[in-house]
Amino acid sequence: MQPEILLAVIVAMGIWDRLGQELVLTALLDGTHMEGSFHYDGMAVDLRTHYFDNATKELAARMLRAALPMYDVVLEATHIHVEADF
Repeated sequence: MQPEILLAVIVAMGIWDRLGQELVLTALLDGTHMEGSFHYDGMAVDLRTHYFDNATKELAARMLRAALPMYDVVLEATHIHVEADF
């Protein structure tokens, strides 16, 4: 994991705590991702969201975008993907 993603994880921990959940990382360097994925370079992380309702998932994504404006934050069906592509 690169320092940029460690920072994103620390920020996400604070957000998940404010939303009443423990942060769970579902993918870092592991898993199968598309070719060229930032996961393979330690520059992306996937964050569990299944315990949130849709409104809270969207809130978490908005909070991450506000706290990490240089990062790409993508709300997926099963997780939030965060990558540092700067």
